[in-house]
Amino acid sequence: MSKFLIVNADDFGLCEEISKGIIKAYHEGIVTSTSVVSNGKYFEKGIPLLKESGIDTGIHLTFIDGEKPLCGPIDGLVDEQGLFFKKYTQVIPKIILNRYNKKAFKNELVAQTSMLKDSGLNISHIDAHQHLHILPNLRDVLIQIAKYFNIKWIRIPHSKKWGVKSIGINLFSNILKLGLKGYNLRYSDRCEGFDTSGFANETILSQTLSTLQAGVTELIIHPGYDASAKYDWGYQWNDELTALTSKKIKMLVQKNKITLTNYSKLI
Repeated sequence: MSKFLIVNADDFGLCEEISKGIIKAYHEGIVTSTSVVSNGKYFEKGIPLLKESGIDTGIHLTFIDGEKPLCGPIDGLVDEQGLFFKKYTQVIPKIILNRYNKKAFKNELVAQTSMLKDSGLNISHIDAHQHLHILPNLRDVLIQIAKYFNIKWIRIPHSKKWGVKSIGINLFSNILKLGLKGYNLRYSDRCEGFDTSGFANETILSQTLSTLQAGVTELIIHPGYDASAKYDWGYQWNDELTALTSKKIKMLVQKNKITLTNYSKLI
């Protein structure tokens, strides 16, 4: 059985540094697709880059990290400035306990997806900033968006670590996977990169490529030019960009007989 690898760069549209770094990693490296933040500050300016490059695109639903809702403040999910809360510890309890305006929230997610679709780009997959799309309460709206916009693939992240966060991620991911059955929606056989988000250097990527299993794997990565002045996540965007475009990594793809692909090609 062949090894297929989707190398997906998250966060296109958040800012210029990240967006341009992703396009460089696509043209000069092994990146094959990107997930787009349509309520990001660089979304509109970044659309020409996406179209010119031809990179495969998905929607990166974003309702965290201080980004601005497209449809106005959403009761329960925004701060005093009307921006989405910055921390997932503020967002997750609200959603799990249903302490937010569900109708306004659904309208926001639909609007974010529509923004990308209306730009003229195809949407091949759905995921979310901080992977919040896997929260059980959001399954139904996620399925509705996928069906309405004819999106075939949904990310199912996985953590290989041990701890409360990892257990929660894997539990919610498995619940979502079970919930997608019967809806003709697809997900990759495996998902790598959750545990190394923001610091997938050449050593880490080499290990991932050398141990890649047969089937379809999505590798989540975050290349870019340094955006630490705008986001205090501790990410090493430049290191990921350098690794993804290095000769060693490109040679390892060939050596391990890995076929680089994207979700659109697998539909």
